[in-house]
Amino acid sequence: MFPETIADKLSDAVIEQAMKLSAEERQELVVSYVAKAKEIWMIQGSEGFVMFEGGESVQLPVFPHRDLAQKFVDINEIEGQCVSVELAEFTETWLPGLTKNGVELVMFPTTSDVENLVMTAEDLAAELNGN
Repeated sequence: MFPETIADKLSDAVIEQAMKLSAEERQELVVSYVAKAKEIWMIQGSEGFVMFEGGESVQLPVFPHRDLAQKFVDINEIEGQCVSVELAEFTETWLPGLTKNGVELVMFPTTSDVENLVMTAEDLAAELNGN
């Protein structure tokens, strides 16, 4: 299944398998792989980072690997590019900022009609510190 070590490129088979994981399994994959890779992936559009907005919540989708973020861009026809943020910067700067602004994190979403797991920035920080 997903590589135990850090891989620059994922095979199509691994990407397809990862896209079929449950919301809980995708969340676990983000936490475990990001901790190893020391980076997290997001999608940057022309007007900033791609966010989901619904009702009163704003959510930032995050991904464990560039290829999975790119697959999300392709499936959902998003105008944007995949960018990585070093884990140290993400935990020290991003997570406190997201907490302050009330932005939640969507853990490796696949498509909008699939159940996705949402975490608060504080919860993700606790998970990452637990590793």
